[in-house]
Amino acid sequence: MFAGKQVLTITNKIKSSDIGGLGKELTDRIGTGNYDTNRTKFNIEYVPLCSTNLASSTYKTLYNNKVEFNKNNKKINLLNGCVITSGQEFFKALGMKFEETGRIHLTGDHKGEPINKVFINDKNDIPKKILDYFEYSHQFLCNLVGKENVVYSAVHFDEDTPHMHFYFTPVVNQVHRKVFETDENGHQLLKSYVGKDGKEKLIPIQKKDENGKNMYTIEYGKFLNSDQFWKDRGFKTSFAKIQDNYNKYINDKGFNLDRGQIGANKHHQTKAEKYLDELRAETKLIKMEYNKNKDLNKVELKYKDKISDVDTNPLLNPEKGRIIGYKEKNIINLSNYSKEVTKDNLSKDKTIEQNEINLKYKQKQIDKLNNEIRNLKSGKTLQEKDKIIENQKLIIEEKDETINYQNKIINSLRKEISELKETFNEIISNVKEVATDLFKVLKRTLGLDVDKEQEYDHYSFKSLSKKINKKYDKDKSDDFEL
Repeated sequence: MFAGKQVLTITNKIKSSDIGGLGKELTDRIGTGNYDTNRTKFNIEYVPLCSTNLASSTYKTLYNNKVEFNKNNKKINLLNGCVITSGQEFFKALGMKFEETGRIHLTGDHKGEPINKVFINDKNDIPKKILDYFEYSHQFLCNLVGKENVVYSAVHFDEDTPHMHFYFTPVVNQVHRKVFETDENGHQLLKSYVGKDGKEKLIPIQKKDENGKNMYTIEYGKFLNSDQFWKDRGFKTSFAKIQDNYNKYINDKGFNLDRGQIGANKHHQTKAEKYLDELRAETKLIKMEYNKNKDLNKVELKYKDKISDVDTNPLLNPEKGRIIGYKEKNIINLSNYSKEVTKDNLSKDKTIEQNEINLKYKQKQIDKLNNEIRNLKSGKTLQEKDKIIENQKLIIEEKDETINYQNKIINSLRKEISELKETFNEIISNVKEVATDLFKVLKRTLGLDVDKEQEYDHYSFKSLSKKINKKYDKDKSDDFEL
């Protein structure tokens, strides 16, 4: 008999935009929890924040450990986290006392039942067995992620049920870098790629080995990489392995916790099965409505047969004259009512036919969901999703690399344009200087005052050139006459 159920949840996607609110909840006790400030002093911090808040402590931990990460990438997963706890029955079995809060459960298996909270007036009210439980849990997680990477670890006793928060930076010792094709000068080779927007783009060509597989190089060091962190531990199966390892570890320490449902698909299966239960309930109602309409239809048909005798039975035929005990007007009304019943009966037939169609449709949905659940339990669905995710990641990586490559080209072109601009400015300055000197020579040749200030321009230069040409032609003509 288990003392309680194991609860170990993992959060592997905490970005910089998420840290502020999380930090206020962890340290300032501001959030959606039912915090009792009188019990906050009993909370235990195994690893307190090393700076003023969770965000600065996270960055400080990364810098102190000399971890490489992209500081400008707002989408990077800076933190991962775990929460470890169990149901109140587990803590009661370890000697913890609880009292009623005055609140009741609004949903779930315990709907309508009172909600209890931890009863602590003194630190001695916390049983040693519970302190050992959280101490062992903290050690387990430190061994899993590396103690130097832990940003915050604490046990909270100021909410309804004791639980431990554990947050760390997902650091790996090596990463895989893509290898790209290059030309003889070491420049990356590009290939044409048409995006979803229909526009053609150029992307680097990833190098392949002799078996046609993409090539990667391994870079060693300290890197912040949440995806690689969990891949190294089994990727999708890593969460299930941690649950298994923790359960064995904590039970070996003398705690009797139920591992629960094995597998990484519990959330997805529960969601699908919940929808399946709703469909089954809906189908049951449809069947009940179907049977009810079917019975009503039999009654209506039976009544219709009796009423239809009005047209053929001479005793009830209004055309045959007066019937003993009945007025002709009543017989006519009865005949008309028969027609209305017939119409209503046809409507019931239509409703039954629609229900049969709905029933078949719902049954198809049930079969489909059953198939999805089988695939989820077998892992087939996750495998297919993993392939899609991996392909999407490759596309995103290729796009990012294309953008980076294009940015490099743009920066290179900007540099070349800047250098060309400087060269052109220098040439223009030199040409202007030479033209100014030549302008002075032309003025001397024509006997003009060189020292007289006259701004150089194209038209003045052209005018002086014409005068020089005329003078030259005249001098040449005089020489010929001699």
